[in-house]
Amino acid sequence: MIEEFKKYLLYKEHKSSSTIKTYSRCIEQFIDWYHSSKNKDIFKLDRETINGYKEYLMLVEKMNAQTISVRLCALAMFNKFFYNKNAPKNYILRKKYESIN
Repeated sequence: MIEEFKKYLLYKEHKSSSTIKTYSRCIEQFIDWYHSSKNKDIFKLDRETINGYKEYLMLVEKMNAQTISVRLCALAMFNKFFYNKNAPKNYILRKKYESIN
């Protein structure tokens, strides 16, 4: 799935190689978190999941606001990738995330 996401970023979103590398790493880390916290593979991306991940990054990982924003931007792009693959209607459409400060 990550390889498909990388191709999507390059050919559909026209992202730079640096952005593709960063977003791919962020999504790999998200998938690892999801799998370990939910004990299942990811099939959908919803607000509850994103909010849980955001709380994890803030409270457990104690990441700074800029790092969390990058992770959330990567998730938004990953969600758009899912949506463009004809995902179910309950996926979140991309929107600007509120500041975490």
